[in-house]
Amino acid sequence: MQQTGSKSLRLRCFLAAGALALANAANAGTLSGGVFNISFDHPDDLLSGLTLGDGALTGYYVANYFDKPVADTMDASQMVTVPTGSYPAPATLSFEINPSSLAGTGIPFGSGGRNNKATTLAWDSSQDALANASSFTASGVAGLNGVVMTRGSFTGTLLSGDYQFGYVAARNNGVNSGWALTNNVSFASTTFDTRNISVTTDGDKLLFTGELWWSASTSAFLFGGDGLSQAGRAGSFSLVSPAPAAVPVPAAAWLFGSGLFGAIAAVSRKRAALSV
Repeated sequence: MQQTGSKSLRLRCFLAAGALALANAANAGTLSGGVFNISFDHPDDLLSGLTLGDGALTGYYVANYFDKPVADTMDASQMVTVPTGSYPAPATLSFEINPSSLAGTGIPFGSGGRNNKATTLAWDSSQDALANASSFTASGVAGLNGVVMTRGSFTGTLLSGDYQFGYVAARNNGVNSGWALTNNVSFASTTFDTRNISVTTDGDKLLFTGELWWSASTSAFLFGGDGLSQAGRAGSFSLVSPAPAAVPVPAAAWLFGSGLFGAIAAVSRKRAALSV
C-alpha cells in the first residue's frame, strides 16, 4: 500500500514538472519571420564621417542590393559580375528573416559562397516590455536573407550579407552592446557591432532597434584601423517581427478623394463661366 502511494506521489511530481515545463515553453518568445532593416548614414559615401587610418580606402559605396527574391536565385560568383546599379539599393535595405529550418526552402546555404543561417532566436517571456534594453538576453540567432554589394577605390567587388544577428558576450565592452551582425558570404566575419539598442517584446512579437558601428576587424580591413578601434558609425537598424503588413488605402479615402476632386472641378467650371 505504501509502495503504491509512493508511485502515485512520484507520478504527480512528474506530471507537475511536465506541466511547468510546458508552461515555461509556452511563455517563451520565439522569433518567427519578420524583417531586419539597415539604413546606412551615407550609402553613396560609406567613408563619410569615419576615422580613417593609413592605407584606408579613398572611395567606398553601396553598389547594389540583392533582396530575397533576387538573392535566392544567385550565388556569390554571379553577384560579383553584376554591373553597379543593376539592382539599385533603396534607402532602407530590408533583409527577410529566415525560417527555423532552411531545408526545402530554396534559400541558398552551404554552397556557392552563400551560407544563410536558420533562425533560432528565443527569449523568456519575463522580458516582455523591458524598461532597460541592455538587460535583454536571448539564445540563438536571427538568420537574414539578402546581400549588399560594395565597390570603391579597389579592384573587384565586396559582398556582405547572409548575416546572422545574435548576442556575443565577448563583444559587450560597455560601449558595444554585444549584439552583432556576422557576414556569411564566402567567409564568416563580424561586420557590425551595435550600440544604444532598444528592445520591446510581447509574446512572440519583437521590436529591436539601435545603431550599427563598423567592427574593429572591418575597420582594420577597409579603413586603415589598428584592429582594436572602430572607425565610426555606419547607420541604424531595426528588427521587426512579425513584419508590418502593407496598409491599403481604405475605399472611403478613395471616395473622399474622388468627391473632393469633383468638387474642385465644379468650382473651377463655375469660375470659368463667371469670367466669360
